[in-house]
Formats: sequence, structure tokens, C-alpha cells
Amino acid sequence: MNDINILEYLGIFAFAASGAHVAIEEKFDLFGIYILATVTAMGGGVLRDIVTNVGIPLFFENYTTIPFIILGATIPVILRGKLKYNNMFVIIDAIGLSAFSVSSGIKALESGYNLMLFLFATSITGVGGGVLRDIITNRKPEIFKTDVYCIACILGSLLLWFIYPLLGTHLSQHISLIVIFSIRMICYIKKINLPIIDKN
Repeated sequence: MNDINILEYLGIFAFAASGAHVAIEEKFDLFGIYILATVTAMGGGVLRDIVTNVGIPLFFENYTTIPFIILGATIPVILRGKLKYNNMFVIIDAIGLSAFSVSSGIKALESGYNLMLFLFATSITGVGGGVLRDIITNRKPEIFKTDVYCIACILGSLLLWFIYPLLGTHLSQHISLIVIFSIRMICYIKKINLPIIDKN
């Protein structure tokens, strides 16, 4: 198993846990929890594969992701009420964002994508599942309200775009992973957000 596979499985686990946490908050039944976990974990990748026209989305051809989704969704169910969800799941979500963005970025670079398609692939993979999760639960997507989330993905992806030819896959992916995670967590801890424009 190479570094890219590890990153993807880490992202799947992290986003499944995040989706299950939101489902529990919204009082979904057990079936709903696992469905929302699956949508959160795989939604971004499915959207990416549809738009980039790579054929049948990988999720429907590769069953190795299912155990990670089940595990990621089950842990919040077992530990519900025993942990302070807020900080823990922000960290888990930041790991998922970083892992998905970087793994899809490496694949995009190896496929020869231009910069715009590269940024689309990394961004939609990183945030698409969370947006679908929020739409299903009738929430305004957080990435459009307060959180420096997609911006962290874009900045880290741009860094990957420029350092990949210089440093190669292994080093550039780890640097980008750390940058995305750090930006997301620093902005969360320091409550740094983009300005909201008041209509008045």
C-alpha cells in the first residue's frame, strides 16, 4: 500500500466519522447515520469522477473503501455522549480534508491536468462530501458561511502544484498535507474567518 492509498483511506475514515457525527446531531436513525457517513466520505470523489469523465466513479468499483466507512461511522455511534465532539471532529474533518485534497492532487498531477482542472479536482474531492452532507441535513454549507475550509484546500493544493516538480511525490505531498491541516486548525482555533458582507 503506497502513501496515496493510505491518505485516501485516512480521508474516507475521517469523513465517514464526520458524517456520522452530524447524522447523530440531527437525530438520524441507524440506517441514516451510515448513509450520511457514506455520502460524506465518498460524495466528493464521485462528483470529481463524474465531472472529469473518468468513467464509473471509483467508489462503485472498489469495495476496499467500505470497511473504512463502516469503521468511521461506527466509532461515533459507540462513543456518542462520551467525548467532546466539537474539537475532536474538527480535527478528524481537517485530516479528511487534507488527505483527500492531497491524494486527489497527486493523481491530477500524474494525469497531466491543467491548473484549473487540478484545483477543481482537489477542491471538490476535499469539500464535496461535506457540502452534500449539509444539503441532505438541510444546513447551509459551512464552507460558504464562516470556516476557512475550502480556502485551506486551495492554498495547500497550489503549494503542491508548484513544489511537486521540484521535490517529487513523497516530500511534496507531506508538506501540502501539513499546510492544509495547519491552516484549517489555526483558523479554527484563532477563529479566523473570511468577512461576511452585510446587505445593508
